[in-house]
Amino acid sequence: MKKKMTTIISTISIILFIVFLSLAFSIKDADKGILFDESMMEWVHKNINSNMTIVMKGITFLGSTYFFMIVGVLLLFYFIKTKHYEGIFPLLFSTIGSFSLNAILKHIFTRTRPIEYFLIHQGGYSFPSGHAMVSMSFYTTMTYFVVKNKKYKNKNYLFWILNFLIVGLIGFSRIYLGVHWPTDVLAGYMMGFLVYLFTIFLSGYKKKEGF
Repeated sequence: MKKKMTTIISTISIILFIVFLSLAFSIKDADKGILFDESMMEWVHKNINSNMTIVMKGITFLGSTYFFMIVGVLLLFYFIKTKHYEGIFPLLFSTIGSFSLNAILKHIFTRTRPIEYFLIHQGGYSFPSGHAMVSMSFYTTMTYFVVKNKKYKNKNYLFWILNFLIVGLIGFSRIYLGVHWPTDVLAGYMMGFLVYLFTIFLSGYKKKEGF
């Protein structure tokens, strides 16, 4: 069973990595958006309003460095206090590892942000989206280990729906606020999911019951 799961994870990882590389090399020398980037940005920004902008700023905070620093410290204390030491590695790897990898990738591909669409100020490079990448790796990793707990057995699907709803909204908020092209967010999701897969693989997905 473990061998079969390893094969599945490896296959998904290879596919995601190939698609990511295809996007990465497509945007390498592009001055504007590629594929559906510009059409989607134009559609979204034709429907902006002040109230929605406030909501999107709140949602985007859920994928920010400050938010993960606060939540990460709280979770770390929780794992230590409750002696759930198996949660420390996935917590640290899914956040710090994802942040570090994202920084490296941004400096490799050096994509300019869609400045003409900015609703908020945002520095740095655009590809891949750090909010999308870290949110995908962190929230999905935490959700995976939560649903492994037997007391949540009958509510697993609710946790997964909530997980991908939050991650999806965070990614959309970056497009809405005009600081990322849609392909930045898509690439961030793919790399974040790869970090998640690698995290649960290293954590021994077969051995633990969860938090």
